[in-house]
Amino acid sequence: MSTLEIRKTIEINASPEIVFKALSDPEEITQWFPDQAILESKVGGKMKFTFFAKDVKPLDRDFFPEGEIVEFVPNRKLSYTWIPRDIPNFPRTLVTWNLDKIGQNKTRVTVIHSGFTGKPHELYKEHSHGWDYFANRLIEYCTKK
Repeated sequence: MSTLEIRKTIEINASPEIVFKALSDPEEITQWFPDQAILESKVGGKMKFTFFAKDVKPLDRDFFPEGEIVEFVPNRKLSYTWIPRDIPNFPRTLVTWNLDKIGQNKTRVTVIHSGFTGKPHELYKEHSHGWDYFANRLIEYCTKK
């Protein structure tokens, strides 16, 4: 059985410190990503996001992924498991954010969502489109700070 991953790389005109805070501080996360967020900033901490379809363009239903923090390296890397409890048979996947400083005030961000199993299917496609949408929102949010 093959595994698939979604990989998106963006560049943001903001420091890694600003970008990492946008990825890891629950109050900031909700400005560009889910409607509600729990993210405990430590390895083993829990992550739980709530997306309401009425508030997020690409969603056709409410969405509730949760997981556990696997890596937490301030201003460099954040990784957590991603398990939408409301979607039957969704594989245990992993979301990893890698940040690289590439200039005085510029950061390259690579988000990798790995662990999709089997042939490409609708959930994989939905998540790929979702990451495009939210990567653009992250750029907008961090650039304004």
